[in-house]
Amino acid sequence: MLVGVYSMKLVMILLVRDEADIVRQNIAFHLACGVDHVIAIDNGSVDGTRDILADLVGQAPITIVDEPGRDYAQSTWVNQAIFQAKDRLKADWIFSNDADEFWLTQDNDLKAELTRTPAHILNVTRRNMVFAHDAPPPEGGWAQGLVYRVADPVARPPIDDIYADNLPCPYFYMNLPPKVIFRAEGFGGIGMGNHNAQFVSDVTKAEAEMVIYHYPVRSAAQFERKVVQGGAAFLNHKNLGKMTGWHWRRWHRMEQAGGIELPLRDALPSQDMLKADLETGRVLRDLRGLEALQAALGTEPAA
Repeated sequence: MLVGVYSMKLVMILLVRDEADIVRQNIAFHLACGVDHVIAIDNGSVDGTRDILADLVGQAPITIVDEPGRDYAQSTWVNQAIFQAKDRLKADWIFSNDADEFWLTQDNDLKAELTRTPAHILNVTRRNMVFAHDAPPPEGGWAQGLVYRVADPVARPPIDDIYADNLPCPYFYMNLPPKVIFRAEGFGGIGMGNHNAQFVSDVTKAEAEMVIYHYPVRSAAQFERKVVQGGAAFLNHKNLGKMTGWHWRRWHRMEQAGGIELPLRDALPSQDMLKADLETGRVLRDLRGLEALQAALGTEPAA
């Protein structure tokens, strides 16, 4: 796969904790699509993620930052990394990413779109890729099974009791806020979740043509680890608003009460539901993410 030659420098911030099944593919994919440098923030991984990052340092332009704290001070860590990208690496454009998110353009060339926009901030839509929670693991790895998404994401309804109220649909059928990719010049800060960037002066925003393919649940074991860790981290962070990370708090309580099956059923459709939703068009079979991974990596993106 070839990307164009551009004068700009694009830096990706990647905050990870125990993402050994996907972190190597994520970094390789984005470097292949035009990222010039990765600042990887490791939040005390114990599953081999930190070793993978260390191994990649000798092969690719990667800086590792260790943040072992368990209070999930995401915005503090990410802002520090962004200013490092801006001031030390002299980045022109920056985005903050998670290991389960892959940023796609039509031609797998991130910089091509950035050269065309006069905006300072681009909002990028996310697509949740799902599978049936009661289906057997797919042959060939997670990317082979995560090829379904809801056609029209459902708006999140008001929730009085974030722990007990029923959702109108599986959580990953719901619409999630977009993320942003932004110019380094004039950057002032980014908030929790990386959904907007602040600048020291007025700037212009636009909707991006790129899209993020989000692979949040890749196996029951991986999801259980995220629920246990994520819920505990949010509980340790005492200064967050009630609705920040509400789903992780909800799933953590469910898991504590009845095991991982409860949050899995809350997050994903069953086989019967997925089949019915495919027949009605509510859910689409979407191979774009899988094909982009295969094109960028030159191989099957197996776990």
